Amino acid sequence: MTAEAQHDRTAIRSRYAELSVVRDGDGYVLGSPYSDNFVAVPDLGGRVVQWLQAGHDPATCAELAARYAGEPVDVEGFLAGLVSARMLPAEVGSDVGSDVAVAEPRAGAAARIRGRRMGRIVFGRTGLATQCVLSVVAVVVMVTTPYTRPTYSDAILTGVPLLSLIAVAVLGTASALVHECAHLLAAAAAGVPGAVSISRRLFTIVWQTDLTRLWSVPRRTRVVPLLAGILSDGATIGLLLLAEVALDPPSPALHLLRTIVFLKVAGIAFQLEVFMRTDVYALFAVATGCRNLWATKGAVARRAVGLATEEDRAVLVAAGRREIGWARVYLLLYVPGVAWSVWYFAVFVVPAIQKIIVMSIDAVAGAGLFSLTGATGAAALLLTVVVGDVVVDVAVQEPLAG
Repeated sequence: MTAEAQHDRTAIRSRYAELSVVRDGDGYVLGSPYSDNFVAVPDLGGRVVQWLQAGHDPATCAELAARYAGEPVDVEGFLAGLVSARMLPAEVGSDVGSDVAVAEPRAGAAARIRGRRMGRIVFGRTGLATQCVLSVVAVVVMVTTPYTRPTYSDAILTGVPLLSLIAVAVLGTASALVHECAHLLAAAAAGVPGAVSISRRLFTIVWQTDLTRLWSVPRRTRVVPLLAGILSDGATIGLLLLAEVALDPPSPALHLLRTIVFLKVAGIAFQLEVFMRTDVYALFAVATGCRNLWATKGAVARRAVGLATEEDRAVLVAAGRREIGWARVYLLLYVPGVAWSVWYFAVFVVPAIQKIIVMSIDAVAGAGLFSLTGATGAAALLLTVVVGDVVVDVAVQEPLAG
């Protein structure tokens, strides 16, 4: 091979090296540092990219593809499609003759993934084994020691309503962030970056971790990052329950421990609500091999009631028979899922809110509105009413079949 030919092969390899090519079912999923989106392509499309990454030029790839498919293949058109999807850098766009806007690297795409070393410690074999053991301990302690099981009263940390609301809000926020940090660390250990943001699920405002880049790794590798939050919560509960059992006689710290356990158990219960886009939903999608389960589910539901749009029909065509079948199964989880959510809200949230309201009113009536106790009681009452109104509004706006 001449030096010029070797140079050309090296240039071709470097142009396509940043594309991730992951086998997924009967095709491949392509990812790129130039886009937040991933593209599902047939088996031949993935092979073409692999040939390009090996240094074959587009013309040679077209010959290999024709030989593989038994008919001519438009490799140049395929590459132009990747450019239009903003999956390839500018120089590749010019090579394939596309006149679309060229892709620019995403901010921080090439940056070093933070927390990778810590992630490998916490979610390596030893770390995972430790967290699994502590999670099992949590279950065993709650089954064998009834007084350690959380109740709604554990959500009320102090006798001062406003202070209790603020304390639980702070603890709940910290608990949720620890949960999301577990996702980030596990993803970093797998070589995948993530980002935390705020969103909502039905009537709940939540932190969420964007783990879209997990599509760039094999399906089996996605499991631990998706499970990391629940596993972290379970391990924390195990540690706290062991501490609670050891506190004999009970100390002032016991109520704080029980409040954190309540929040962690509530967090796991929420993640089990697979009818929303929770961690278990993501694990369900991975286990079933679905690529666009949420949109397919909505399209199937709207088609069933005669409200399908053109976009829905396009989603169903792209999904295929297998994913549509799983979308139907997923739809069957909605009724019990909503029932569970209503039960949890009625058994845990409503009694806690009612108690805070009663405590707030008693504080105002007993000490007077212009006393410190009465003023904090009035503030707690107002905060409870405002938060309750937001919760109801969010619940009404969340499209179950969206």
